Amino acid sequence: MRSVLRAPLALVALAALAAPARADDSKEHQQLAKQAQAVLKTHCYRCHGQDGSVEGAMNYVTDLAKLVARKKVVPNDLKGSRLYKRIDDATMPPPDENPRPSAAELAVLKRWIEAGAPAGEVAVRAAISQSDVYAAILADLAPMDKRARRFQRYFTLTHLYNSGLGDEELQTYRNALAKLVNSLSWGSKVVNPVAVDANRTVLRIDLRWYVWDATVWNRVLQEYPYGVLDDSVSARAVSVHTLAKQPLVRADWFVATASRAPLYYDVLQLPASLTELEKLIRVDAAENIKQERVARVGFNGSGISRFNRVLERHDSAQGMYWRTYDFDEPPANLVDRINGGLLPDRRNVFAFPLGPGGLTENPFQHAGGEAIFALPNGLHAYYLVNAVNARLDKGPLNIVSDPKRPDRAVEAGVSCMSCHTTGILPKADQVLDYLGKNPKAYKREEADIVKALYPGKDAGLKLMEADAKRYAEAVAKTGAKVSRFEAVSTITLKYEAEVDLLTGASEVGLTSDEFRARISQSGVMVKHVGSLRAGGTVTRQLWVQAFGDLVRELQLGGLYQANLNGPTNRDNTGELDPLEARGDSANGWAFTADGKRAVVASGDRSVRYYDVEGRRDLKRLIGHTASVWSVALSADAKFAASGAMDGTARVWDLTTGQEVAKFADHTSLVSAVAFSPNGKWLVSGSFDGSVVYWKTADGKEGWRADNLGLVTALAVDPQGQFVAVATDGALVLLDLNTGREVKRYGKFTSPLSAVALSPNGKWLAAGTDSGLVRVWKVGEDKAAFTLTGHEGGVRSVALKDGGRWVLSGGADRTVRLWDTSAAKQELPVFRKHAASVTAAVFLDNGTQTLTGDRDLIVLPWKVDKFLGAPVAPKVEAPNPPDKLPYAMPE
Repeated sequence: MRSVLRAPLALVALAALAAPARADDSKEHQQLAKQAQAVLKTHCYRCHGQDGSVEGAMNYVTDLAKLVARKKVVPNDLKGSRLYKRIDDATMPPPDENPRPSAAELAVLKRWIEAGAPAGEVAVRAAISQSDVYAAILADLAPMDKRARRFQRYFTLTHLYNSGLGDEELQTYRNALAKLVNSLSWGSKVVNPVAVDANRTVLRIDLRWYVWDATVWNRVLQEYPYGVLDDSVSARAVSVHTLAKQPLVRADWFVATASRAPLYYDVLQLPASLTELEKLIRVDAAENIKQERVARVGFNGSGISRFNRVLERHDSAQGMYWRTYDFDEPPANLVDRINGGLLPDRRNVFAFPLGPGGLTENPFQHAGGEAIFALPNGLHAYYLVNAVNARLDKGPLNIVSDPKRPDRAVEAGVSCMSCHTTGILPKADQVLDYLGKNPKAYKREEADIVKALYPGKDAGLKLMEADAKRYAEAVAKTGAKVSRFEAVSTITLKYEAEVDLLTGASEVGLTSDEFRARISQSGVMVKHVGSLRAGGTVTRQLWVQAFGDLVRELQLGGLYQANLNGPTNRDNTGELDPLEARGDSANGWAFTADGKRAVVASGDRSVRYYDVEGRRDLKRLIGHTASVWSVALSADAKFAASGAMDGTARVWDLTTGQEVAKFADHTSLVSAVAFSPNGKWLVSGSFDGSVVYWKTADGKEGWRADNLGLVTALAVDPQGQFVAVATDGALVLLDLNTGREVKRYGKFTSPLSAVALSPNGKWLAAGTDSGLVRVWKVGEDKAAFTLTGHEGGVRSVALKDGGRWVLSGGADRTVRLWDTSAAKQELPVFRKHAASVTAAVFLDNGTQTLTGDRDLIVLPWKVDKFLGAPVAPKVEAPNPPDKLPYAMPE
């Protein structure tokens, strides 16, 4: 199985972006590029990149390659270079900005363009892999209190980084994310996501900061189309720590989706009617109007509403609460005749400034409106309603419109943020002036009420100015700015743009060339995204629809399905078992020596005693309360052991199917179990960093070793001298009788995921999440062999004939046979599995192997023609070649 973002993935995005610019290495052109960049940084950077500022939807003004690639500058063409023309005609920077570009600085830009707009030095940076992402998250979680980990969730920008976006562009995304999560918060303070990696592409939040819980996060995941379940130790550990099957989502998707109803409302946990919302924020609108505790502003030409509009301000528990009354435009020929006279339309606020119905004899007739209210942290939330105050996701087009949205509809959340960039847009009241000029327009009693509710232009603007100031202060705390190009709506439009080859490739973890080639090899992908191969694009909607098929065709991992999430725990802080899966999943296998029977660690909380030849259950061993992840068989195959997410390890009598012993002193996933040679003791290892040696008869502890890191696999020496412990950073040998550490290999850059000992106990093999298999002679420090070839993590290893033959199964769905005695011998790769291979063993008949995968499929493989006569391994032999072009055996 591929990692979603594989390493190494050479980042060619920047070079691709720079292609139109002339990459001239001459000192003259390098110097000219630096001078042009300095001019742009002095006069344009403040609005177009600094701290993520994105005026004019441009935040890369000092990236010369992108200016050319995105046609802001055309090499050798001053007239065609829009950026230069705007600077030359003094519209950029804006006329009120000082200092202005000098004639000498303008001449620098002119020379630079006429020289072909050289890009200067273009940095080529290494891509960030999915394993890098999980490693950063694990490092972030490691020092935290265990109870705090379950509240942590993560947002990623890695695909954008890998597509070539510079830090200024990425900062706009960070600003948008910070503003949005705080705009979805009932917390009292602005708290921004925290970057946990060196490139600031992985950002952490704590659900408690925003008064969110597992229900809110799972509601987000119901909409998430890009969830891929990574079959790696690191990903599993992150899920275990955070109690979330999918604890990270893409930041750009979140900004573009959680800023739009209905998800916007649901994350904010808002009720279904304005009446209930007002109760939530302690506003009694009707009573406030009666008591004249409101301030109204009425006017024509709002720019959003098609007809006249009324704004109404209340004090709320968090500060201010503004609501609008919007009116649909009456037909030009609409006339009501009463007693021979003409009655003005009730949608005309100048004729009927009082309302709504029930508060006056002659109320206006509004069609709906918008509510804007202060959150406890000072940011604003938004709510659209119809005439009877029922919640709307979108405003009716006949009343309001948003030209920036694809369908021009005003959407709750994003449209409001895009419009209300300063918080409350200043609007001058016209109703009080109208009354002054038309004193007989209303009855005296009505006129008095109008004067009380509509304080006039100056008073209304003063209120708006004060509210806008408080809002700007809150926005500044998020790192964003009050600007005409608001961060959330800007990023939403970027996300919704059409997907090209580079964008698509980065989202599936490939280079453009790799993705183009993979599309050509798949009829399914050609059908979905074939247009990308020839420089075309696909809409974001079609890309989302195709993403599941892309995941399957590219073997990126398991597709996350929100409907398969398990129940939440009692305090609603996470899932009871984020690793739980369907009943036919096999997280681990242990086979009898003849291969006829097996015990299976099942994702549905059971241990299966399995007839391999008949492909049926002999018994289901029930007792664990969470998914099972490790199993082992005693040497006589009469007893089985299992470890699970419930933190327990158990021993089972396979004759009766009964549990005979349980050890419950681990505090996290029991990821590995192994019997002692005599079967009287069991070793169990856990993600809590402990390994425990305990009696199989009664569960009594013999010894315990702690602080080992994430324990991922165990192998007991056949002579009973030691146990090999694979962890996320090292391979540790512990004395089986005392638990004392006797040898340590590592530290490794990738977590170990499998370990095995040769039958004579003299050779040791371990597989890693990066796809390597290392083989040591026990007692020696340096690995004798490093076997490469797997394109995903190694899930199982086995040794035969004193360590000469190595068998490995991987997340890439392959089984590989290695001969460590002959470096150049080309051995086969078995490619019959359709899921991650979680077990690979040599059978005692000497001619076959058995492999089991996560989909509960067991496949035999005759290997006698490859094994030949036994040969002692040559420790001094060079490592096998990196590339193994093996064909699938028939």
